[in-house]
Amino acid sequence: MEITYDPKNTIVDIDYKEEMQSRDTIPDDYHCECNYCRDNFLGEVYHTSSDNHYTQYSRNKWYVDKDHPKDKHICPGHWSGYRYAVHKFTKPGDWVLDPTVGTGTAVVESMISGRNGVGIELEYSHITRRTVELQNKEKRSTGEGHIFEGDARDCEEILTKEGFQKESFDMIINGTPYPVLGGRQSDSPPRNSPKSPDTKNIYYENDKNVGVLSGETYWNTIREIYKSSIEYLKPGGKFITLIKDPTQKKQAFLLHKMVTDVVMESNDMKYVGCFIHRHMPYTLFMRSYLKMYPEVNLPLFQTGIVLEKK
Repeated sequence: MEITYDPKNTIVDIDYKEEMQSRDTIPDDYHCECNYCRDNFLGEVYHTSSDNHYTQYSRNKWYVDKDHPKDKHICPGHWSGYRYAVHKFTKPGDWVLDPTVGTGTAVVESMISGRNGVGIELEYSHITRRTVELQNKEKRSTGEGHIFEGDARDCEEILTKEGFQKESFDMIINGTPYPVLGGRQSDSPPRNSPKSPDTKNIYYENDKNVGVLSGETYWNTIREIYKSSIEYLKPGGKFITLIKDPTQKKQAFLLHKMVTDVVMESNDMKYVGCFIHRHMPYTLFMRSYLKMYPEVNLPLFQTGIVLEKK
């Protein structure tokens, strides 16, 4: 696989409220040829004014909680894709929902952009909530941010209890949790635990976490979570998944396509388009895998599929 860019060619000095930039062409090393990716390409999120890729390191300027340096979430969401979607598909004052919010990226990027974000988190919600509260503390937020602890399968019960009616959100955005493709859990490589920072491995502690599921159990859960959450999306509202496809058996496991198929089959939605951004920096797995198997078309991008509720 030929790498068509310099991995050091990234921009870190991004302001927390800066508008996102993009370019129109599909990179030669983008790994997918499916219709969702090619029928209406919306752009690659890219800092065109400096000719640099956005990097995950930028988020350290507005996400890091210096009072708890070791108490970090398992897998921080890639902020650039979330911010691009929030800026492009919503307007100030709109409401954004992430049914498995994880690190809180969707909520943070909404509230610092003048939108209102709501997230549901099953595990580590104390970290997620603190990340959101940090934006208020540092006076970066111009919108509301709410984190509700619970299981996304209970989306209706949780949101109703908190006073939200159906068809009240302008956008749903979610980094779809991975299924288990091998081993015990979906996170790969293993990460340090927020509760035990000195350990080498991280395992989800709640057996209802999507990250411990595989096969039909996983797919039935995804159907259930998305069907229940889409009931809270306004007609004309956007539904967006942000996924970095895993690698299995020396090829891309096209999770973004599989998830979109499930959503389209189970809900009254229409396809809008696709945007992507490079997954920067590379993980250790990505770097080592390319060295071992340079012939593999390794997924190097996050894929954002945009649907609209009819």
